[in-house]
Amino acid sequence: MKSAGHILPLVCAALFLTAYRSTAQPSLYANPFIEQIEHYPQEKLHVSTDKDSYIAGDTIWLRAHCADAATHRPVAASRYVYVELRDDRGSLVRRIKLLSRDSVYSGYLPTQSLERFGDYSLTAYTLYMRNPGPEYFFKKPLTIWPYQESRRTQRNTSVRKVSDFDVSFFPEGGYLIDGYDCCVAFKALGDDGGSVEITGVVKNDRDEVVDTLRTLHGGMGCLRFTAHTSERYYAECTMAGGKTERFDLPASRNTACVLKILQTEENFTVLPISGRPLPKGLKLLVHCRGNICYHKPWNYDYASLIFRRSDLPGGILQILLLDKAGNALSERLVFNRGEELATTDMQVQGSLKQRTKVTLAVTATDPDGGPAAGDFSIAVTDRAAVPSATSGSIYSTLLLTSELRGTIETPDWYFEGRDAARVAALDALLLTQGWRRYDVPELMKKEYVEPQYPLEVGQEITGRISKSGLWNRKKKLSRYEMRMIVPSLHYVTKCAVDDTGAFALNGFDFPDSTLYVLRPAAVRGSMPEATVKVARDSFPEVGTLPRVPAQEQKKPYIAQARYYIEQRGQTDMRNILIDTVYVTHHKRLESTRPEHRLAARTWTAEQIKEAGAGTILDFIARMLGMNVVGSQVWYRGRMPVFMVDGQIEETIAMLEKPGQEIQYFEDDRYTGELSSGRQIAYTDDYKSLPLCLSYPLSFVDQIGVIEGASTVLWGPGLAKNGIISITLKHGEDLDNAISKTPSTEIGLTSPLGYQTPAEFYAPAYATEKARRSMVPDYRTTLYWNPTVKLDDTGQATVEFYTSDAPADYDISIEGVTQTGKIVQRRQRLLPE
Repeated sequence: MKSAGHILPLVCAALFLTAYRSTAQPSLYANPFIEQIEHYPQEKLHVSTDKDSYIAGDTIWLRAHCADAATHRPVAASRYVYVELRDDRGSLVRRIKLLSRDSVYSGYLPTQSLERFGDYSLTAYTLYMRNPGPEYFFKKPLTIWPYQESRRTQRNTSVRKVSDFDVSFFPEGGYLIDGYDCCVAFKALGDDGGSVEITGVVKNDRDEVVDTLRTLHGGMGCLRFTAHTSERYYAECTMAGGKTERFDLPASRNTACVLKILQTEENFTVLPISGRPLPKGLKLLVHCRGNICYHKPWNYDYASLIFRRSDLPGGILQILLLDKAGNALSERLVFNRGEELATTDMQVQGSLKQRTKVTLAVTATDPDGGPAAGDFSIAVTDRAAVPSATSGSIYSTLLLTSELRGTIETPDWYFEGRDAARVAALDALLLTQGWRRYDVPELMKKEYVEPQYPLEVGQEITGRISKSGLWNRKKKLSRYEMRMIVPSLHYVTKCAVDDTGAFALNGFDFPDSTLYVLRPAAVRGSMPEATVKVARDSFPEVGTLPRVPAQEQKKPYIAQARYYIEQRGQTDMRNILIDTVYVTHHKRLESTRPEHRLAARTWTAEQIKEAGAGTILDFIARMLGMNVVGSQVWYRGRMPVFMVDGQIEETIAMLEKPGQEIQYFEDDRYTGELSSGRQIAYTDDYKSLPLCLSYPLSFVDQIGVIEGASTVLWGPGLAKNGIISITLKHGEDLDNAISKTPSTEIGLTSPLGYQTPAEFYAPAYATEKARRSMVPDYRTTLYWNPTVKLDDTGQATVEFYTSDAPADYDISIEGVTQTGKIVQRRQRLLPE
C-alpha cells in the first residue's frame, strides 16, 4: 500500500502549551488559568490579504496567521484552516481548505466566476475553533466590483435605509449605585443590525436633564451622572435623520458591589463601590488572555488600588471583583497599550522608475532589543487603484476583535491615534461588548471547560454500512472491513467496521477534487454484499458577518482599476490565476481534454440517460462493437482497457501491489509490447475487475471509445484493444448525484481537500529586452509573498519590479514572531 501524499504528524494539544510553559514560573502551575489551558488551549486567526477591494477577475491572495490565544505565539496544531467567501446575502460562494505547510497556511480565491458583485465577507476558522463558537472566527469585509457596469450585472447597489433603532445601556461594573458618579456606556443599532449615530439627553423621572449624550464611533458612547435614591432615568435619543425614541436606563441597585475605573495614560485606578459597606472576603483578579497579572485579597485599609500600565501586558485586561466564594460581583475591561509590537524598520533601495527593481530591506526587533525570529506576509499595491484597507490589521485582530463578542466596525480606527476621543470610544466599546473566552469564577473553583471538538489532525471519511434482506440486517457487520481506493493517486487503505456498521477512514490527506471509492468486503470468508452510505462533510455556521464601510470614497479607485485593466488588455491576465470552472449549459462546450478530443465516439450524460440503461455495464453493452459476458467487456473480440478521468483504470489487486509498471502482453485477449512489470488483465473476479464498473451510472458525465493510433498517448500496445474512457461528474454536479443516489455496495465521495499551492506571478524586467516589451503592465497588486522569513539577525530582503504606472505604492507587512510579538508595518512608497 502506498503512503499518502503527506504523512500526518502526531499532533496534540501539547503543541499549544510549549510556548506557554516556557515562560511560566513553576509556582504558577497550580493556578487555574494554566490548568484550564492544559484542558482546553485555544487558537486565534488573522488573515492577511493583498488588498481589500477587487475587480472581477482578480485573485484574492491570502495568508492565515494562527496563534495561541494566550501567548500569541504562532501554532499549527490544526492541520487545516478553512476560508470562506460569502456574498452580501450570507450565501457561501467559495470554500477552500489550507494545509499547514511548514506551519504556514496560505492560498488564494479566484473571483472571475462570481455571479454577484459588491459586498463580500471573508471568514476563516479551524474546526477546533468551533468550541468557543463562530463569534471567535476571523471575519473581514471585502468588496468585489464588476469589470464593466451592466444592467444585467447582479450586484449590491442598495443604499442602506434605517427606519428604526434601539439603544442599549451598560452601567460601569454592571449596576448604577446611588450617590456615586456613574459611567454608563450605550450602543445604538438600526433595525438592519448596523450601528447608527444618535444624540440625546438623559432625564430623571421629574423630566430634568441630568446629562447629554452623543455617539463617539460605531454607534457607541458614554455618559456620566450621579444617580439619586428612588429616582429612575430615561434617555431621549434622536437618530440622524430626525426620529426620536425614548429608552429607560437600568434602575440603581445599592446592594450591588461594583468596580469603578479611573484611567490616565500612565496608570489606572481600581475602586470598588457599593451603597452598603463592602462585604468581607473580597478578592481582586486581573488577567490578560489567561495570564494572571494580579490576584490578591482586597486590602480594606485602602479605598483604591493603582496599576502602572508599563507593568502589565498589552491588550484587554479583565478585572474581576470576587466574593469569598469565588463568585464574580463585578467586571471591568480595560485596554492597555503594552509592548506587544515588534519594532519593524524598512529601508528602500533602487529607483522607482518604470520597470525597475526595488529592494526592501526589512528589520524586525523584539521589545527587548534582540532580533525577532519568525516570518511575515507582505503586499505591495498601487495606491491609485487600491483604496486603503479598512478591515482591520493583525494588531487590532489579535489584541481587540478576537477578544470581544460581536462585530467591531473599522477596528483600526481606535489605534490610529491616542487622542481623547479615540480613548473614550475604545473604553465605550469595552463596556458594551464583553469578553467571555473563559468563565473566570468557574475557573477559580476549578470547574474546567472541556473542548467538545478535537483538533483536526488529518482528513477523515466516515459512514455506515448495512446489509440487505429481511434477516440479520445488523448482525455480523463487524466481520466486514471498509476498503478505500484513490484511483488517480494509486492509494489503497482500509479500516475496521464496528458492530453498528460505522467506519472511519483516516491517516491521509489529498488535494481538493480527489475522488475516493469505498467498498465493504468480508474480512474472511464470503459474506453477502453490504451497502455503504458515506457521510457528507459538515461545516459550522459562521454567525453575523461584518459590513463593508461606505463605498463613496472608493469610486475613484474603482475607475482607475478598470482603466488599468483596459490598458493592459483582457488577454494580459498574467497576475490572475484562473481556476477550474465547471460550466453546465444546454449547449456543450468543446473540451480540450485529450481523452475527449481523441475519442472516436462519445456519449454525453444526457444521451446516456435517454438510453435508459441501469448500470455502466448495461450501457456499454448497447454500444456498437461491444459484447458483455458477465462482468467482462469485449470490444471487437478483444478486451479493452478502461480509463477514468484520463487515468488508466487499474484493478484492486494491482493497486495493492504498487511499485511496478503496467505490462501489456500478447495472448488471446491482449496484443502489446512486453515490458517488465505488472500484467493488466480484467477477469470476472472482485479484485481483478476494473473498479469503475461498480460506479453508479448517475455519477458519469461522459463515455467515449478511443481506438487505433489515438490510444498511443496512454501507452503502447493499446491500438488493437481500444480504450473505454469514462469521465465522471465533478464539483457540485457530483455532490448532487451522490445525494440523490440510494445506498449501494460502493460509495463514491469527493470531500473538500486541501488547496494545491500556487505562486503569485509578477514580471521581472532583468534585461533590456524585457523592459522594452510592448505588453502593458498595470498591476494593482505589484507584489505578494505570504511567507518572508527573518534570518538570525532579524532581517529579510524582498525584491519586486515596478509597473508602467507612476510609482505610488502602499506596503503592508503582517506577521507574528516566535515570541508572540506582532510584526506590522504600513508604509507609503513614493519617489523622492
